[in-house]
Amino acid sequence: MTRRIRNDAAAALACLVAAAACGGTGGSPSPTSVAPALDATPAPATAAPAPAGPAVDNMSFDAAAPGGTLIIGQGQEPDSLYLYGTGMLASSHIFHSLYDGPIDTLDFDHQPVILEALPKIEDDGPDAVLERVSVAAGGRYVDPETQEVVTATQQVADLPQLTVRFRIVEGVTWQDGTPVTAHDSVFAQALSCDPLTPVSKYVCERTASYTAVDDATVEWKSLPGFTDQTYYSNFYTPLPRHQPGADGQTKMADMDAGAILKDEAFTRKPYAYGAYMVDEWVSGDNVTLVRNPHYWRAPEGLPFLDKVVHRFIPNGDSLIQAAVAGEIDVATTDGLDVSQAEVIDAAVADGKIVSSYLTGTTWEHMNFNLDPVDDRPPLGACLPIRQAVAHATDRQNMVDEVMLGKSRIAHTFVPEEHWAYPPEDMLVAYDYDPEAAKRILDDFGFKDGDGDGIREAEKNITCPIAVGLDGATKDLTIPAGTPLELELMTTEGRPYREQTTLLMQQNLKNVGIDASLQYIASNTFFGDGPDGPVFGRRYDLAEYAFSFGVMPPVSRYYCTDIPSAENAWAGGNHPAWCNPAYDRAAKQAENTLERAAALPLYHQALQLLMQDIPALGLYARVNVRVASPEVVNFKPNPSHPSEAWNIESWGFKTPRP
Repeated sequence: MTRRIRNDAAAALACLVAAAACGGTGGSPSPTSVAPALDATPAPATAAPAPAGPAVDNMSFDAAAPGGTLIIGQGQEPDSLYLYGTGMLASSHIFHSLYDGPIDTLDFDHQPVILEALPKIEDDGPDAVLERVSVAAGGRYVDPETQEVVTATQQVADLPQLTVRFRIVEGVTWQDGTPVTAHDSVFAQALSCDPLTPVSKYVCERTASYTAVDDATVEWKSLPGFTDQTYYSNFYTPLPRHQPGADGQTKMADMDAGAILKDEAFTRKPYAYGAYMVDEWVSGDNVTLVRNPHYWRAPEGLPFLDKVVHRFIPNGDSLIQAAVAGEIDVATTDGLDVSQAEVIDAAVADGKIVSSYLTGTTWEHMNFNLDPVDDRPPLGACLPIRQAVAHATDRQNMVDEVMLGKSRIAHTFVPEEHWAYPPEDMLVAYDYDPEAAKRILDDFGFKDGDGDGIREAEKNITCPIAVGLDGATKDLTIPAGTPLELELMTTEGRPYREQTTLLMQQNLKNVGIDASLQYIASNTFFGDGPDGPVFGRRYDLAEYAFSFGVMPPVSRYYCTDIPSAENAWAGGNHPAWCNPAYDRAAKQAENTLERAAALPLYHQALQLLMQDIPALGLYARVNVRVASPEVVNFKPNPSHPSEAWNIESWGFKTPRP
């Protein structure tokens, strides 16, 4: 069953996480000294991992009437339609028409689209092979522990190396009738890895080779030591190397990466192998797509539509009005938010639109600062204070008031639908229980001695925290008389965050904690350390969000990822939480290629994170979309950023002109 921390949380949880603090007898820790989770060993899974469920069917569809024009309203205009020239969701909506897949990411997993399969080691097939190899002095390899690329100073033996082959399905064709080949993917990989191309080089730097075995087969080989859990997705979307540039003569393959970034043939009208191709881009108004006459799934009757128009409607209210009036057929999530739910729900009740509210891939949470670098009292270092804040916070009320009931409490950074979500018997959930919060603080030594409604430390209180993977600790002391005052920071200009923090402020006041609110410009809030409050660890409580994907972002909380002068303040572990047991479980999980073996390790790591609560999960942000009731195969997915992932199957129930 779910472990819900209630009245005796301070003592029971301290014993569970840090047996040494309780002397191995189950007694309560001293109210003036709280031991950190130093010697905690991840609890073993209580049951073998469940077998994988049925594969997601990303290729089936319902029949629709052939023909017609579908109009999509989206909140932003793309800045480019060159695959490596943009990071905008607005561009992604259109990319799904131009490039099928090549791999979908539905239900927090991967599915092949233009590939015969995703090769996996556990399938024991010839297309995914793991070998142990040696690297001679001077050779490059990836350190198995840090996953950083290094040069061998002497022979290094017994390193894992992956070789993966991807096979393109038969018949995939560019809009001009030219077959899509493995060479187009190899060309795309070379462009991606080019220094002039503004995309991440992480996989490039850890790739030994990416080659075409034949016209339909690509082989990716890792650098020795690189244990990439999503190796089966390291296929690069083919690019049309034969497409002429704006001069009508020079082919893409003959241009350098910098020139391609600026050439309007590729930024505004790239060749497509997907269901649709670009017909016209009217700046400030729309991009019009028409049916690709050489679409590889045409024998299935796809696409249903003749034309798709992406209209740019930057005002969210105007976007909803256009949908309700029937001026557009789909409104995308980048132009809508949950604050419009009342208007949307009324239109749904009237039968004018259908709606989709999905908790997506963004975790709204509040960090505690366990080890501030300035001279503020280290209140976040003390587990009972973190527990009390968790019990005092009415997160369901936040869901109801801020997310209008369309979300749910997010206990950890992966949602219930995610394959890595802990089983019920490993889930740690802090129920809303202000009376328990008061008892924890009383027992810990924070009481309201002067009757002003704010608690103070009755005596000096020492809280040890871990500072290294070797189990080293340091004591942080809260002087007697220190008021329980916490500065709660978040970004300005976000009404939902203002509402969230106001609710939290009142919750904390109800148990004797004074929370002062600060709303800060995003570029300051996330500014570089040591001056930026988040990266510089100059805060008590910080409320913001981060996103996740198919793989749980466990490395965010590694001991070595705490921002500090030693790493140029670049780490993502903003709470400065260090738990060696967490690092051991999480790193072993990340270095385990077969998911069934990695799963219990992820569960153990997430359980430790929830027990120690360096960050309190609040709720999952909601992605809102609407469509006409006449649209067929409109199927938004929680882990796919764009609702247009299956646009090739969109159509209408009845014929349209």
